[in-house]
Amino acid sequence: MKLLVILLCLGLLGGVALAQGQGSAAQQGQGVFEENCAQCHRSNGEGLPATFPALNKNPFVLGDPQPVIATVLNGRKGNMGAMPGWKDNLDDKQVAAVVTYIRQAWSNRAAAVTAAMVAAARGK
Repeated sequence: MKLLVILLCLGLLGGVALAQGQGSAAQQGQGVFEENCAQCHRSNGEGLPATFPALNKNPFVLGDPQPVIATVLNGRKGNMGAMPGWKDNLDDKQVAAVVTYIRQAWSNRAAAVTAAMVAAARGK
């Protein structure tokens, strides 16, 4: 019985540590977003109609993460204008954090992105 209680406690502590680690990644992603992206895409992720696309509820953001990573790294030209690439300004961890943030912020619920995924997109 004591062993079961100890195992349950360790499992709960492990979950708390994991949640804290995810929280710091989410906070870093939010910080990167606020510093680099919010001016155009707005802090609420709604963008500016006909100027900058909304990220909240955007199927592109919620779909395959690879095109989102590529867009953040290399920029994008589209109907609304151009987005600059951030590959020279943000490291793999920062890109992973900000992409994870936009995929999980507001009402978005998509899988997290890792620094290894970003490194692969860079061709490292």
